[in-house]
Amino acid sequence: MVRKRFPQAVVETVEFRGEQTLVLVPEQLAAVCAYLQKQHQYTFLSSVTAVDWLERVPRYDVVYHLLSMPRRSELRLKVRVGRRREEHPSVPTVAGVWPGANWYEREVYDLFGITFAGHPDLRRILMPNDWTTYPLRKDYPLTGFDLPEPHWGGQVPYDSDPGVGSQTLRTSDGRELNESRSKVSQVQEPGTEK
Repeated sequence: MVRKRFPQAVVETVEFRGEQTLVLVPEQLAAVCAYLQKQHQYTFLSSVTAVDWLERVPRYDVVYHLLSMPRRSELRLKVRVGRRREEHPSVPTVAGVWPGANWYEREVYDLFGITFAGHPDLRRILMPNDWTTYPLRKDYPLTGFDLPEPHWGGQVPYDSDPGVGSQTLRTSDGRELNESRSKVSQVQEPGTEK
């Protein structure tokens, strides 16, 4: 259906275990999405995410999961972007087709650094505004970064109890370390009142 209407847009189609995936060229993404929403009733965009394939060119897959409730069908769209050493690959926004894409696209931008051309409000949504890197990229350091103290993300030492209670350490089965097994019923769910 999409390949007939947009022959230049579809790079690849994959069907695996009853799931349909269309890989599209980025330039045609918004047009294909508008077509799917209007003509094929894919009215619900359930998520937008990205996958970093560090060694591959193009490096990123931007993935859209669509749902058509009247047709009872799901469709996955992928767009591949990111030339070697490209700091901010770009994809057209679909916020004009599905307004909820606004938040999803901001999250992908914030965590992967992929920009969305034409987005109404592309700014960070999870990380602080002064954060300069993208934590879900495969080249992000696993241990994070050493920050000067005090920093917005550092722990604030309290000279007195801040009023939020004391920290309780737990064992792997969920019980407090200072709990005695004889005082705790084995059928009691961890974390419930004693």
